[in-house]
Amino acid sequence: MSMKTCAVVVTYNRLELLKECLAALLNQSASVAHVVVVNNNSDDGTTEYLNQLNDDRLIIHNSTKNLGGAGGFSFGLDKAVSSTDDDYFWLMDDDTIVDQYCNQALLDKAKKLNDQFGFLAANVRWTDGTPSNVPIPTADWPMRITEGLVEISVSTFVAFFVSRANVVKVGLPLAEFFIWQDDVEYCLRVGKLGPSYLVDQAIAVHKSASKPGTFLVQNDVLARVPRYYYQFRNNMYITRHYHGGKAVRKMVRVNLIDTIRVFIKAKNHRFKRASTEFRGTIKGLTFEPKVKFVNKN
Repeated sequence: MSMKTCAVVVTYNRLELLKECLAALLNQSASVAHVVVVNNNSDDGTTEYLNQLNDDRLIIHNSTKNLGGAGGFSFGLDKAVSSTDDDYFWLMDDDTIVDQYCNQALLDKAKKLNDQFGFLAANVRWTDGTPSNVPIPTADWPMRITEGLVEISVSTFVAFFVSRANVVKVGLPLAEFFIWQDDVEYCLRVGKLGPSYLVDQAIAVHKSASKPGTFLVQNDVLARVPRYYYQFRNNMYITRHYHGGKAVRKMVRVNLIDTIRVFIKAKNHRFKRASTEFRGTIKGLTFEPKVKFVNKN
């Protein structure tokens, strides 16, 4: 019996990229059974475009508010599990363009592993062909490299592939994260169920405006500074829950020192940039969202 994949795409005001993302998904060599699209209250024509699409594989939700990336993935994955009987769920942002054979490569490795894995990740490149969204390898990363598998501990929601059984066991991504680090936390949670792997033949291109990791609160454009609050808050939550008290104390110390550095060295709006890091760090010490579980097995 063939196994079925349901993609989950979260989009916000990137209509042209969304069109490219959906075209790539709907033209896979191993067809996807469904695509759940969560539209985070876009105002660039995305709603109108989605409403005129005529494909039975599409399950579209036009949200009346911006749920953030984390909220979108949590809602979308819940919708995917409860609305389909598909075996695997494939999470990605609207700027993820998967290769035509990407789903087939992931399905082949899932079968080879007999579903005994936490999650699978695509081999992601940026627009210039260089590696992007590079996963964190484990100490045993070379063990199955001759099989096209690199063991990893953390990846991102850029062509992230997980089984229905594992979603049912661990629940949904934490919607309260809003943006950033929700994928890291989910990887750590799902990864407890078994080894996870990057699949070398599962190619995807991440068409982000800038290469991930190239901007920091100190030098990013002012309009993006407020979102760093979520990064520092969510990182602190992850450290508390997965790395222990010693790591928490170290992170607090490092972040407070970095707050001073940002205040001194930022080229403009120094107080806003530094206070964003400080407030996020402190809030992360008590931030405690609860894991929600899917509505249907």
